[in-house]
Amino acid sequence: MSKSKQVIIAGPCSAESPGQLLETATALKLGGRVDYFRAGLWKPRTSPDSFQGVGAEGLKWLKMVREETGLKVATEVGCEKHVTEALKYDIDLLWIGARTVSNPFVVQEIAETLRGTDIHVLVKNPLNPDIELWQGAINRFVRLGIKNVGAIHRGFSVWGKSIYRNSPIWQLPIELKKRMPELLIICDPSHIAGKRSLVPVIAGRAVKEGFGGLMVEVHPDPDKAMSDAAQQVNPLSFENMLKKLDLSGKSAVNNDDPSLDELSTEIEMVDELLIHTIASRIELYRQVSRAGRPEPSVRVKSLGSPACAVGKQPPGVENGNDRVRGLATEDGLRPDFVYRLFDDILRESSHAESVRKGISDK
Repeated sequence: MSKSKQVIIAGPCSAESPGQLLETATALKLGGRVDYFRAGLWKPRTSPDSFQGVGAEGLKWLKMVREETGLKVATEVGCEKHVTEALKYDIDLLWIGARTVSNPFVVQEIAETLRGTDIHVLVKNPLNPDIELWQGAINRFVRLGIKNVGAIHRGFSVWGKSIYRNSPIWQLPIELKKRMPELLIICDPSHIAGKRSLVPVIAGRAVKEGFGGLMVEVHPDPDKAMSDAAQQVNPLSFENMLKKLDLSGKSAVNNDDPSLDELSTEIEMVDELLIHTIASRIELYRQVSRAGRPEPSVRVKSLGSPACAVGKQPPGVENGNDRVRGLATEDGLRPDFVYRLFDDILRESSHAESVRKGISDK
């Protein structure tokens, strides 16, 4: 894989039929910018009732795509058996998925199976934001003499709701690049975004950060896709996105001037997290109230909000006040503002619980 320009990998999340693959690959070939055609054959789905992929049968379809279009082909492998099957069909590139990377035993088995080959291997980041686990997985291949190894940034699973499917946490792949400067790192904006409307935003940020390429999920009819329909784009949208990106490979690394679109997206993400956190806080109030514990409002009033600090305060109040004041100050917030915010949350919690009790008593 060339490091002089962005490496572009594109294709559907899942192989569904020979016709679907050939239709997508033909459209991507016409664009003239795709280096590898990708399609998932073995799908590590959360539920066994979900589409699990077509399996080894799809290797024949990928071989057909390569013969018909001349595009190199790529797929994900999750165990030693997958690798063995893929090698039979001379698949050009294999990637290791986030769930697999999170299991060092399986990664080691895959690396052992690939020992002595010259196949290209890309290692996705693990599910959790653990750079040591990510770098360790990459090194398992490197130390077995596999030369063509790179990484894929596909975002991380974090607590709470988010506008993104997986949080980008850009500083982790940037730190990985500092540790392994010769390593090719590409970005998977599809899995970070989770929504096709956000894919160009993430792709643009990745290019600005100096990533070595993109892996994008492209489907001829995304809404009818058998897996991850919401995050796939059609070939025309994909080509239009590439035309707007600077793919010269000269973009500045760690660009400190994100676009307005990106900033707006970040604001929406924070807003969603904030709302989810407040809702969780109110639900905890309800659980304490239902358990018949001491009145939760007394504990929240102890935060020292001017509107709530009425009457005798219970033991430990000063410690609570100090904690909140310290947290607010550390984050550059005025304590009075935080107290008022907690006061409003308390009032809403009390109101919501009163409504619940009123309904349950009817």
